[in-house]
Amino acid sequence: MPEDPAFVLPTPAVARESHEGQELYLPSATEPAPAVLLIHGVPYSAEGRPLPSKWNIYQGYASQLAYRGCVAAAVDHSPDGRPDDDRSNAALAGAIEAIRAHPRVNGERVALWFFSGSGPLAASFLQSPPEWLRCVAFTYPVLGDSGLVTVRGVHPVEAVKGARGLPVVMTVVGRELADVAPTQPPFIDAARAAGVRLEVIEAPNGRHGFDVLDHTEESRGAVRAVLDAVSISVRG
Repeated sequence: MPEDPAFVLPTPAVARESHEGQELYLPSATEPAPAVLLIHGVPYSAEGRPLPSKWNIYQGYASQLAYRGCVAAAVDHSPDGRPDDDRSNAALAGAIEAIRAHPRVNGERVALWFFSGSGPLAASFLQSPPEWLRCVAFTYPVLGDSGLVTVRGVHPVEAVKGARGLPVVMTVVGRELADVAPTQPPFIDAARAAGVRLEVIEAPNGRHGFDVLDHTEESRGAVRAVLDAVSISVRG
C-alpha cells in the first residue's frame, strides 16, 4: 500500500489559508460560512510521516467540504500518533476556539467529524452538545474498547443518549477490523433508542480506510453521501 494513498474522490482546487496553526480550506463565497473540523484517528505510525492534516485523505475531505460551501480543517491532535485523551482534547478545544473566531466562519454553525480511533473523543460533545454544534460525524469509528484505543471517561454508548436533536452521521464498512466492528452496533442501538437523529451510511464491501484503500464506485458513493449529509446538517 502507498505510504499516503490517494483519496477516492478528486480533490477540488479551493482557496487555503493558514490560521493559528491550522490550514483552512475556504469556500468560494466570502460571507461567514459553517465550519467542519476533521479529527484524525489514533494510533498511527508517525515515524517519517507528515502530520495527518497533510495526508491525502484529510486534504480530500476538507477540499470537498469547501467545495460544498463549508470552511474545513483537520486538527493535528496527536503529533506522535499515540492516543492521549488529555492532549487531544486540549488540541481540539483550541482548534474549535480558533475556527469559531475566524472572520470567514459562522461560529454558531460548526460540525465535528471523528475518524477511526478518535471516536471516543466525541463523548463529551454528544453528552452535552454545545449550542454551536450542529452535527457530529463518524467514519469507521471506534466506539468502545478495542485493540486500537481504550475508552476513558464517559463511554460513547452512554454519551449518545444526550444527543437527542443533534444530527449524527455515521459511515460504517462491511469489512471492518475484527476488534472495531463490535463497538459500533451498541452505539447505533443506543442512539436509535434515545431518538437521536442518526443517519448511517454503509459501504458494504469497504474496509477500514475504504476512502483511500477501495477505489470503487461504492466507496465514492458513500463518501459523497456523507459529505452531503454533513454539509447539509451544518448549514441547517
